[in-house]
Amino acid sequence: MRDDFECLLRWYPPQWRARYGAELTALLEDSYVAANDVPRRQRLELARSGLAERTREAGIVGRSQDPDVGLRGGSVLVLCGWAFSIVAGAMFVKVADRWSTESSHAGHWVATGGFNLVALAYGVGCLVVLSAALLALPSFVRLLRAGRWREVRRPIGLAVASLVTSAVLFGMLVARAHGMSAHGRNGGDPFYGALFAFVGLMCFVAVGCATAAAASVARRVEVSRPVLRTFGVMAIGLVSTMGLALVSLVTWWASEAVHSPAFLAQSIGNGVPFASSVAPPTLLTSGVLMTAGLALGLAGLVRVVGSLGPRDRAPA
Repeated sequence: MRDDFECLLRWYPPQWRARYGAELTALLEDSYVAANDVPRRQRLELARSGLAERTREAGIVGRSQDPDVGLRGGSVLVLCGWAFSIVAGAMFVKVADRWSTESSHAGHWVATGGFNLVALAYGVGCLVVLSAALLALPSFVRLLRAGRWREVRRPIGLAVASLVTSAVLFGMLVARAHGMSAHGRNGGDPFYGALFAFVGLMCFVAVGCATAAAASVARRVEVSRPVLRTFGVMAIGLVSTMGLALVSLVTWWASEAVHSPAFLAQSIGNGVPFASSVAPPTLLTSGVLMTAGLALGLAGLVRVVGSLGPRDRAPA
């Protein structure tokens, strides 16, 4: 029974367990040893409370007296928003596949501008994330040399496994789609439709696992104040690219919906679970995910800006 209590305590961060774990374990023993089980409602409450404590400790929610914690937490929150946005961008690319050759109309230049700006925004965003990863690499190496690989082994292993699995499934999807008609790709083939939805879900899971691994590493690496401020500035730039991508996607979408609804009607995934020539499901999901990512990014941006000291902010 005591082992069960210790498993429940793992929802809480290590520092919290070191300070309050013994007291909570004693309380659980007094309350539930006689029943020989912890009720499901109490288990869920412990999980919720533990996760909330982890987010507070990471500086993602709540107020922190340490601006460095706020900077780190805000940057991680922006990274989570980028994960949503990158999945949305991948879906948009599939929807807009061959649109420039199959969709020709008077307002084509508007859609072209929107599409090009989406590509530019994601290109710049990927460079920002890659630069941040390279900047954090020396700190990660020091973490490994300190013998702390066990602390990040599980999230990194899950990230690698999910990325490999999603890559294999994506290859199967491409092989299945090769030679299929547009009708078959857009709801005519139930197996392909189900495979498309499942691969999309797995890709989302893979990006989520990779983001969780990055956040786990970010919480543990030790970086200097100047490097942390640089991460904050990069987070601000990343949110800007996410906003540009969303506005540009909406511009492209509006132009195609007005001038070329027939192309949207033939877009990939249309017909699963419904069909539309204005808001096809895949494009609609892309817009929703991109909006959710930007919302998370803006929440992180508020924490980043609020954690920058007066000497860190640009003069008015």
